[in-house]
Amino acid sequence: MGTTLDAEYFSRLQPRSGNGCPNAMSAFHLQLDTSPPYTTETQNTFPFFHAKSLRRAMILKFRLLSVVLLSLFLGIAWYLHATSAPSPPAYLGSSYRNYDSSAHLPDTDFAIATFLTGQATDDSYFVATRVLTHQLLRAEATKIDPKKVTFLILCSESVSKEQKDALRDDGATIVEVRDVPVNWWIHSGVTRWKEQFTKLRVFEMIEYKRILFMDADILITGRIDAIFEEPEVATLAPTLDRKKQAKWGESQLPAQWLFAARSDNAFIGERQHPTPPLQTLSFSAGFFLVAPDRSIFEYLLSIMAIPRRFDPFTMEQSLLNYAFRREGRMPWRELHWKWSATWPNEKDVEMGVVTLHEKLWKTGPQALQDIWNRRKGEMLNFQEKRALAAAA
Repeated sequence: MGTTLDAEYFSRLQPRSGNGCPNAMSAFHLQLDTSPPYTTETQNTFPFFHAKSLRRAMILKFRLLSVVLLSLFLGIAWYLHATSAPSPPAYLGSSYRNYDSSAHLPDTDFAIATFLTGQATDDSYFVATRVLTHQLLRAEATKIDPKKVTFLILCSESVSKEQKDALRDDGATIVEVRDVPVNWWIHSGVTRWKEQFTKLRVFEMIEYKRILFMDADILITGRIDAIFEEPEVATLAPTLDRKKQAKWGESQLPAQWLFAARSDNAFIGERQHPTPPLQTLSFSAGFFLVAPDRSIFEYLLSIMAIPRRFDPFTMEQSLLNYAFRREGRMPWRELHWKWSATWPNEKDVEMGVVTLHEKLWKTGPQALQDIWNRRKGEMLNFQEKRALAAAA
């Protein structure tokens, strides 16, 4: 290494005359300035090469700064859009009300609730709701005690007056509920699934100490009143002090709460699940028991306002499993396996499982479909006799 450029290298860079000799005007000796800021490592580099490197570095820094500023701008815009969810609607008198009148709901401590939407392309869910109503209010082997338990049907805004009148005539208490506002990022391949969030209204209904929610597509095999006497639902649980589970953007949790459900057999073999079944991390949102609390309802809405906080494809099931996750501050309680089964099989019936969650009018084991069709037939016979009596 030296302060003078290698002569042989430099000579190859010079323009030459026709005879191959360097031009006289281009024959010179270049001595680099060894004064600062040059170091021994840069002394063999042309000054204009060094300046070009500096320009490239400045351009790169400018581009990086532009990317950072653009990302910051987009992040702020995304946050403002994501948090601009509709505010929770007013409670009593507007979010839900008794269909019969403006009077208070029936005065019992406990309630069983289902819900009906009017977005289905056929009347299968309406029929299923009537079959469930018949099982809970009429069938001797499965009916509830109306002095202790009220049966509620939460009807979304899309349910027709004719359907609500029919269900009221069947003996159910019809509760009209406003649709829960759904944020822009929550969607799936099934449009009507958005109304599944309507079931969250049960958390608002503080007229009751406990509410058991069940989907309409459920076959009941025995008495279900006693579920309200189970030790898992007798007392409220304190909210746990798990600070790492307190997430940004979510509203404050209540001091105590209750949410109990059943493990989902979808994760332990589906139709081939063992009985008694194993416990799983996730529960089915088609059967759960709660102590109504409006602060929990607000908490759920705050989660819905945060994009990708839960998987939107399975809608309210993912939301509830996130809100009451086992590692969270309000871990869900496990109900005894005898109370409900998803992906039911004949062994569940033999073992005395009380509710079987399946669309048995079109899927499931044939033996269970036959039982459900008999229940449907009993309901239709009752409706026919009632119509004849009214016409007489």
